[in-house]
Amino acid sequence: MMSTSYRTAAALAIGATLLAGIQTKADARGNAQQIVVAQSSDVLTLDPSIDTSPISLNLFKNIYDQLTDIAADGSVQPQLAIKWEASADTTDWVFTIRTDAKFHDGQPVTAEDVAWSYKKVLADPKSPVNAYLNNVKSVEARGADKVHFVLNGPFAPWARQVSLISILPQKIYEKMGSTEFAQHPVGSGAYKALAWVKDDKVELEANTAYWGGAPQIKKVIFKPVPSEASRVAGLASGELDVVPVLPPAALQRLESAPDVRIERVKSNRVVYFGFDVRNPLFSSVKLRQAIDMSIDREAITGKLLRGLGVPLGQMAAPVTFGYDPAIKPTAYNPTRARELVKESGYKGEPLPLQFPNNRYAFGSEVVQAAAGYMKEVGINVELQGMEYAAFFPLWAQAKLPNMHMFAFGPSIMDADLPLRDLYGPNARGYWLNDEVQKLMAQERADSHSDKRLESIAKIWKISQENAPYVILYSEIQAYGITTGLKWAPRPDERLLFGKASF
Repeated sequence: MMSTSYRTAAALAIGATLLAGIQTKADARGNAQQIVVAQSSDVLTLDPSIDTSPISLNLFKNIYDQLTDIAADGSVQPQLAIKWEASADTTDWVFTIRTDAKFHDGQPVTAEDVAWSYKKVLADPKSPVNAYLNNVKSVEARGADKVHFVLNGPFAPWARQVSLISILPQKIYEKMGSTEFAQHPVGSGAYKALAWVKDDKVELEANTAYWGGAPQIKKVIFKPVPSEASRVAGLASGELDVVPVLPPAALQRLESAPDVRIERVKSNRVVYFGFDVRNPLFSSVKLRQAIDMSIDREAITGKLLRGLGVPLGQMAAPVTFGYDPAIKPTAYNPTRARELVKESGYKGEPLPLQFPNNRYAFGSEVVQAAAGYMKEVGINVELQGMEYAAFFPLWAQAKLPNMHMFAFGPSIMDADLPLRDLYGPNARGYWLNDEVQKLMAQERADSHSDKRLESIAKIWKISQENAPYVILYSEIQAYGITTGLKWAPRPDERLLFGKASF
């Protein structure tokens, strides 16, 4: 069954002639202080108030500042806010804003700009960013350097949550309007947006007046390269300097390339199958459990992904707060899966499975392998691949009416984000459970980490029993990086270059 999964691997193999032709471009890059970074698709917009796509977020985090930052180790760090205080019940928060931050036009970042940025998102129910603020009752500027938030209820992770909201210059945005601003954005981050050529590149230049220090890399070009083979070839030839999430089949050859280094990082990204349980095809718990038990996670991660994955049984990777090591991946049990298929009443009709075909390392091959496992237990799957740029809006708007493959890597490195997005009301999931809602309220209200972990672990157990999601694995990601570039990948996949250098 696995043999079909290696067809693309052969296509991705890099010929010896290509590797022999590698030119030492690291020095040229260093002299020019410029790097080219590949992403699997283009950004949807450069306006961070209307998009939550991970592809776009990499640009947002370079162009804009947020109140706080999540460090590579998962800790919450100051950014525009130098400190914050919360009431005992975590419903009342005051953030103190630094006074040395300036927008790219030279104007100071004020508390009014911060408050307005939040109000703009709150006033736009169609924006997917609005989902991050559904617990905000009010936000107001207090004087020149303080912003006051009142939440609808207790929410202990709020200092993490604000790291997702980019701060906009109110006057500039209102003068330019949303369409022009999305093309020519102005932020206060380490890099300025120089140019966006749709489906070709986004050019950033260093903000020499950045409060955190001028970046040493003077220009960063984000280039959409949908094809895995093209990303690998571009890295090998020296045309690309950073390529995230390399396909497993390319690693051995690239590791022998003189001007490329490979770095692996344990990712917070969890790959899963989701179901619209309102669809009669997927309303049966037994059928969902059968799908869960039919898949051999060890074979997929060990053989197909060549170790670039760890089987998982919960929507939190080991690097994410909320991970419970006591919850094991669902065991491969095709015998029991066949029994559940019969008990479910499934009649053999094709089950559509939608997935992005240009986002994850060997994602298409993983889907093919899983479909093969399901077929062995009597489940027929109809694969429907699409480009990530088309898939993501459907996922964000909960418009995937069948079964889908996706991955969630919480930017705040906290399980509350996938809980809210996938298990909460008015979210991007399709399954609601009263007990889960109670436990979510408990974990959000508790400022004690141990008690939060207990509540979250109970949710994972309930989820595993009901199988609204079939959790497959957490990724171990391999990045290809030009030799000489001092930059390390992060578990949250953020491509930040403010501290990078040659």
